Amino acid sequence: MISLGSTVLGLIIAIPAAWSMAFVPGKQTKNVLMWMLSTKMLPPVGVLIPIYLIFRDFGLLDTKTGLVIVLTLINLPIIVWMLYTYFKEIPGEILEASRMDGASLRDEIIYVLTPMAVPGIASTLLLNVILAWNEAFWTLNLTAAKAAPLTAFIASYSSPEGLFYAKLSAASTMAIAPILILGWFSQKQLVRGLTFGAVK
Repeated sequence: MISLGSTVLGLIIAIPAAWSMAFVPGKQTKNVLMWMLSTKMLPPVGVLIPIYLIFRDFGLLDTKTGLVIVLTLINLPIIVWMLYTYFKEIPGEILEASRMDGASLRDEIIYVLTPMAVPGIASTLLLNVILAWNEAFWTLNLTAAKAAPLTAFIASYSSPEGLFYAKLSAASTMAIAPILILGWFSQKQLVRGLTFGAVK
C-alpha cells in the first residue's frame, strides 16, 4: 500500500512536471533537472533530523501517510527524469495537432500524451514501486509499530541475542517474492519502456 501509494502520487505530480519541462522548457529547465538529480545523491542521514522533527510536529511519525509522503519525495526526481526522457521522444507536432483540434491542456496530457507514453510510464511505475518497496532507511527511522512495512519487520529479527536465521530467511523470501513475480510478468513492458526512443 505504501509503495504503490507513493508511486501513484509521484506520477500524478511528475507527469505535468515532465510535460512542462519537455514541451515548454524554460531557461532554467536543465538546471532544475540537474538540481533534482543532485537531491537524489544527497545522503539521507543529512536531512533525517529536520524531516523527523517536521513529521513529529505534524503527527506523521509512524503513519502510512507519512511514509507515502517521504517515499514520494525521495523518488520524485527519478520519476520526473524518466518521464522527461520518454516525453522528449514524442513529437511535439502531435500535441500541436491536438491543440488545433480544440484539446485543452488537461485533455492534451490525459488523452494524447499519456496514452502515447504508456511503455515509459509503466517502466517508471515498476521501477519506483521496487525502489519504494526496498527502502529501508526512512521506514526504519520514521516508523515503530503502527505503520512498519516489511523492512522494519525483517529488521526485527535482529536482536542482541543474535540473528534468527530461519525466520530472517523466510521473511526475506516473502518480501522479495511479490517484486520477483511482478518483474517476471512485466519484463517485456519494462524492457520496452527502458528502451523507448533508443532506436529510431
